[in-house]
Parts: sequence; structure tokens; C-alpha cells
Amino acid sequence: MKTLHLVLQSKWFDKVASGEKTSEYRECKSYWDQRFFCNQYSTVVFHRGYKNTTMIFEIESIGITTEPNDLGLDKCWEIKLGKRIK
Repeated sequence: MKTLHLVLQSKWFDKVASGEKTSEYRECKSYWDQRFFCNQYSTVVFHRGYKNTTMIFEIESIGITTEPNDLGLDKCWEIKLGKRIK
């Protein structure tokens, strides 16, 4: 299994860190479609901007959702976060 690295703005990083945000979303575009279809990720490392501040979570699941999301899109990728590792 692989580790997914995502860079977040401070606002979203803080919401994930506090537990307020339990899923991360990405647009349904060919870039993300290819990454998620071709790879199996077990963990995600969130980077606060392009600094050395990070946190690591287990990934419960990655799939397409039509539920309300941060992006305001009708359909997008949802990365459901599990337990925080670091």
C-alpha cells in the first residue's frame, strides 16, 4: 500500500487537525481519477502549505460521492479519514 501526500491550506489543515473535518475532497478530474484508480493508498500525509508541518492519518476509504462537500460540487472524490497516526 502507498502513502498519499496532500498539501492543504492552513484553514483546512486546522479543521482536519481539530477533528472538525473527517474527509478530504478532490475534484473528479483525470489527474485524480488516474491516481485513485491506479493506486491503493493506506495512509495520507497532510502538509500545511509547503512547510514541514505534517500529520498522518489512516485512510478508511476513497470513493466518489454525491453528498454535500467542501468543494460545492455535485460529484467529487472523498477520502474518508481513519485514525490519526501522527
